[in-house]
Amino acid sequence: MIYPKLLRGLPALVLPLSLLVAPSSATAAPTATACTMDLGSVTSQGVVQYRTVTATQPLSVSAVQRQVEVFAPGEARLSTIWNWSRNLPSLESGIVVKNTGVIGQASYNSNTAEPADPTFTQVSAGWGAYSAIGLSVDDERRTARNQFYGLSNGTVRRWVINSFGWTPTGQTGGFSAVKTWALLGQSTTYDTFLATTRGGALFTVRLPLTKTMTPVVKQVRSGTWQAFDYLIAQRCGQVSTLLTAIDKDTGAAYLYAMSHANGPSTVIKLLGKLPGTYTDPIYFLRTNGTYLRGE
Repeated sequence: MIYPKLLRGLPALVLPLSLLVAPSSATAAPTATACTMDLGSVTSQGVVQYRTVTATQPLSVSAVQRQVEVFAPGEARLSTIWNWSRNLPSLESGIVVKNTGVIGQASYNSNTAEPADPTFTQVSAGWGAYSAIGLSVDDERRTARNQFYGLSNGTVRRWVINSFGWTPTGQTGGFSAVKTWALLGQSTTYDTFLATTRGGALFTVRLPLTKTMTPVVKQVRSGTWQAFDYLIAQRCGQVSTLLTAIDKDTGAAYLYAMSHANGPSTVIKLLGKLPGTYTDPIYFLRTNGTYLRGE
């Protein structure tokens, strides 16, 4: 059975050492907190890599780290977050949809003293119609739940991933306008995504962990977000969020500090444009299990 391996790279949720904890605040965290984000990507050549973004002034972006050829050129189409673990076996892994429509877990050995040994374990086919996927990993409260989400033709579907396989646990419609999303918040009763529409609106979508999955949707901004192809969110402090928004057409990426989401009252502060060019086909959050509390 392949499913235990699928979970092997998903570590317990602990605060990473690279994240400098900001004080809890009702407003967006200031740049002095120096929160960080590992911004991962899959290049057009199938190389998985990341850069560390730091919210200093001026903004800081590290050199590209640990480039591993996991896929053939142009093979990967969608990706969840990638988790890394200090525990043995030391893996970096994410769930990926290929252009052929198959889905599976991609992983490689994160120990730089050893061969990377990249692998892809196929789970199933038939994912060609999906436009976005997401993964919420929760070991913090010993629930050991791994909720996987997929968006297809306006419908969000959810599965629980565990040692028994993938179990469908609900679906909800009405999201045909969504362009991109990022996991923003997690709790024992719901997951929340931050999503943009093709018309430029910015929303939070809270999805309760019930079978009916009746969503709670709140508009955060009414427009101006339509250019962004990717949102990547990382926790900053107790309840705030560091948000990277990427426009692949221009190669520009912008960093924002975002308060705990509360509809139009949410504070979003532009920290600046990130140095460098961002035109890779796929971007994702690289994390070792930070529990997101952005909503």
